[in-house]
Amino acid sequence: MVVDDEPAIAEGIADTLAVLTGHIYHPFSNTFQALDAFTARPYSLVLTDVTMPGLNGFELLEKMKLVHPCTDFIVITAHKSKDVVYNSHILGAVNILYKPLNIEELETAVHDCHRKFLTWQGHFQEVAFINQ
Repeated sequence: MVVDDEPAIAEGIADTLAVLTGHIYHPFSNTFQALDAFTARPYSLVLTDVTMPGLNGFELLEKMKLVHPCTDFIVITAHKSKDVVYNSHILGAVNILYKPLNIEELETAVHDCHRKFLTWQGHFQEVAFINQ
């Protein structure tokens, strides 16, 4: 899931990630619609802008973590500040990327999350097999 209040940016990031990773990323430009979609079907990874109308990225992250605590979050922002770093860390974001986005950094951050997801998925499958 990619959330940015500018539709062209959300769609651009989602399309870029689809090409880089082979996975589908759903773009959202409305934080409430993103939260509704996430509540209906949690995602393993959410990339979110910070400054948006409605819910800001940190409020969105906090609400989504209540629904599905295992989701990884990457915060995207144009504002380098101690507050952004602090809030991202406290709320459990796995990374912060700064606009304009560096495609290599984006790809690395997403691949790191995907690798972590696959590792944990493997552990759960091992436990399920053992407990059969």
